[in-house]
Amino acid sequence: MFAPTQPLVPFAPADAWQPWRPDAKNPWNLKWAAHLFRRAAFGAPAYDGQLGTWEGLQRAVKEGPEATITRLLDGGPGLKDFDVMLDDLGPRLGKRRPFEFPPDGRDFEIRAWWLYRMIFTPHPLQERMTLFWHNHFATSIAKVRRAELMVRQNQTIRAHALGKFRPFLEAISRDPATLIWLDSNSNVKSHPNENYARELLELFSLGVGNYTETDVREAARAFTGWHTDGQAFAFNPAQHDDGVKTVLDRTGRWNGDDIIRIALEQPAAGRFLARKLFKQFISEADDPPVELLEPLAEQLRRTDYDIGAAVKTILRSRIFFSEYAYRRRVKSPVDFIVGLVRTLDGKPSAESLALALDGMGQTLFAPPNVKGWDGGKAWLNTATLLARHNLAWAVVGGGPVSNPAAERFGRQVAPGSLLVDVAPIVQKHAGQDAGRQVDFLLRLFLQGDVNPAARPKLVAFLTKGEPKDDNWVLRIREVAHTILLMPEYQLA
Repeated sequence: MFAPTQPLVPFAPADAWQPWRPDAKNPWNLKWAAHLFRRAAFGAPAYDGQLGTWEGLQRAVKEGPEATITRLLDGGPGLKDFDVMLDDLGPRLGKRRPFEFPPDGRDFEIRAWWLYRMIFTPHPLQERMTLFWHNHFATSIAKVRRAELMVRQNQTIRAHALGKFRPFLEAISRDPATLIWLDSNSNVKSHPNENYARELLELFSLGVGNYTETDVREAARAFTGWHTDGQAFAFNPAQHDDGVKTVLDRTGRWNGDDIIRIALEQPAAGRFLARKLFKQFISEADDPPVELLEPLAEQLRRTDYDIGAAVKTILRSRIFFSEYAYRRRVKSPVDFIVGLVRTLDGKPSAESLALALDGMGQTLFAPPNVKGWDGGKAWLNTATLLARHNLAWAVVGGGPVSNPAAERFGRQVAPGSLLVDVAPIVQKHAGQDAGRQVDFLLRLFLQGDVNPAARPKLVAFLTKGEPKDDNWVLRIREVAHTILLMPEYQLA
């Protein structure tokens, strides 16, 4: 129900990545504008000081795809000041209680800080990519146990999120949180620790099947002495093996930067990153054929792995604006929460959002393992669907939402702290007519992608349901909540 069967690729590989040109049969409209915002952001970008409001979608439809994509790639006004404010706040939150975590290693304040950033950022594509790379370079506070280091890693990721991948990988390889997470201080000349070398080759650059165990062992030698003093990267020359090593059929006195360079010289690196970007922006429903990925992989290799350029190609492509890509991803909990708040131009408590998110299966700064979150259908089970139900009602209905795990540590979602009043939004754009009100909500949340049988039932409830006329606000909240629980809304 939540992950429809993947249709056949409608294009030849070379044609798939060509720019999309709207036409009479497939015009640029509300459907494709909302599709673009779901994938590249967390809802429509800012519009006259608002967030993901109806006006933002209408502006995109009016301006056209090229102008809308350019705004997404460039970010909106006020970004520099916004970044200065949030970059100053994050480390101070991280240092507030650096060693006072509950046993599961979670910290609510820095998660609230990041959620606030996702909701209000003038550059939602950059934040989308920061979340993508957080899952790629999966590092957990449960082991690092230093909130300020997790914040600094987050800032490093953001700085490189749409840049060149080579300097990005070099920076992550020196990041203190990464080094702690992968036991790099135990990687010494006499007893090389293979953790970082393995993850570099398997999860960060090449993928399984494109290296050997000998490559891992030799690469680990190259990273010996790459340590941290707990605050920054600290190279220890006495523990570095500067002998000859052979990695991926290249022989020399390699160090860590050499291994990164050699890995990215492999043709497999382009395909590996192209596949990750494909699953993020196009479809996670199947494993794309190599020939479909090759034009994008070749672009990555040719541009020295310019991620921003690759994302631009994807967002402008024919395959992105096709039924092959449309609603072929399950919304992650972050997508669900941040997208809902941005859609309604809400300003809820960021800490309450962080607490609610925890119950939905995606704890920021605490991915489950080095592979990150599985995503896809794994986001949806009995417990997480109930959590989505409760969270959606807390936002549009004002009802309570709880997280038993957080409450054990004395944390609770404050009553009403998540409420966004949907009634004035509906009245502003749909007037007093029940049919128009339902149509507006269906277009706002689903762009009309709903079983036709659902509409008359929603209209009937709005006009005749309980409570009666003097409680229209409660009924319109119920209608909005019902739409948010539909299978279609769970798909990005």
